[in-house]
Amino acid sequence: MKKLISGVIALAMALTSAMPVFACTGTYVGKYMSEDGSRMVARTEDIGGGHTKRFEVIPATTYKNGEYFVDEQTGFKYPQPKEAYKYTAVPDSEVEDDGIYAEIGFNEHGVAVDATVSASANEAALAADPLVSDGLREANIPTIVLPRVKTAREGVELIASIVETQGSAEGNVLMIADKNEAWYVEIYTGHHYAAIKMPDNVVSVFPNCFMLDYVDLSDTENVIASDDLIDFAKENGFYKEYNGKFHAALSYGEELETGNRDRLWGGINFLAPELNIPYDAEVFPLFFKPSEKISLKDVMELQRYRYEGTERDPETATDEVRVIGTERQAECHILQFKDEYPTDLGGLMWLAMGNAEHSVYLPTYGNITDTNEEYKVKTADYDSNSAYWKFRGLSTLAELNREKYGQSVRDFWSKYEDELIAKQEETDKVLIDLYEENQITTAEKYATELGMSIADDAMEKADTIYNELMAYVATEAGRANKNPFTPSIAEESAE
Repeated sequence: MKKLISGVIALAMALTSAMPVFACTGTYVGKYMSEDGSRMVARTEDIGGGHTKRFEVIPATTYKNGEYFVDEQTGFKYPQPKEAYKYTAVPDSEVEDDGIYAEIGFNEHGVAVDATVSASANEAALAADPLVSDGLREANIPTIVLPRVKTAREGVELIASIVETQGSAEGNVLMIADKNEAWYVEIYTGHHYAAIKMPDNVVSVFPNCFMLDYVDLSDTENVIASDDLIDFAKENGFYKEYNGKFHAALSYGEELETGNRDRLWGGINFLAPELNIPYDAEVFPLFFKPSEKISLKDVMELQRYRYEGTERDPETATDEVRVIGTERQAECHILQFKDEYPTDLGGLMWLAMGNAEHSVYLPTYGNITDTNEEYKVKTADYDSNSAYWKFRGLSTLAELNREKYGQSVRDFWSKYEDELIAKQEETDKVLIDLYEENQITTAEKYATELGMSIADDAMEKADTIYNELMAYVATEAGRANKNPFTPSIAEESAE
């Protein structure tokens, strides 16, 4: 049976890896556009379907003068703070050799970093201001920012300072948020960047391309950007306007690729179909306003979206399509910030390990002090004890036949998520009351134990479904099963 498991997963991973690499899709929902009044920051990490991720808490640390954070792969270094704050992270497995890639997390002051959606500047911009090989890169951003800042704005200012003085090794798009505000950041070239404070009354979907249009450099309350962002483009011949104004993305970015166009068209029309944005639009908006409020479940389904029933449905399209709900997802996450949350609590992260289509979003608060041991398993290979592989392995089987194997798996997890969402108001109240009573340690213990309990239950169910689906798939090699797969626990919960 072990050989069969390894063979099935290896085949599916090989097929996944053969797809073109366009990594990550980000989403933002302002609090006035969300159904429950929360601000949401979300992203899919589409690095690869067999790319092991962990989820852990990095404790507060004291450093000596002269100690540095060092990127062993590039040589980038940055002074360690005397007192580094505790934070959560979703890093790569340590057996991989390209860096930490902590990707997403909250620190003890309620600041969250979501980094990054990779993007590329055009040749003219890069020729004028080349990338810096030992500059700041995605692999380091959360690890640099989260231990050092107390507000989202401080985080943006820190990144701006590093890009200006030490440079950037990559083009990147990221978000930094706290209870009070969310910032959207675009890093274009070696030393040029722009960041804006996101409005509370808009929604955004951003794939692997720059999206900012006009940047008002005089609006220092809502904009943090290179002082010469506009003049530099003019002086070096790549300045472009749209509707009579400087357009940052058109000036600094590459032309829109099909894979990015697919996701912009699909994402905007999924969340705001009434806008009827055409696929061949000349420019897609960074901000849009749906006529109906966006729910947490809407964002979950967006991250699973494969343009079902549209002309870009990959099951029927005649050309290659880059879906949002790709099998390349290593993890997907949604952060919720609520006005009623205490600052130190930060927010709520819904994390789906593996690709979201047949995985499940599980909630944890920003104030947790530990995670399940299964979340911390360090391996790049299939390991049934790893939380990542419990969910990714199940997804791999489900995707072999989405209708016959996968539909009941997706339905089961959808119902499970609905039940978790329904309980959230109750658990929020418990934590908020504890903070109001100044029982901080008790609140942290409650949040930690709750997160572990939910994860334990979901992983136990994932194991059950995986075992049953593996047996079901194995029998297909003989006489095909007449009925679609249905997990036994789905039947039990329906009784």
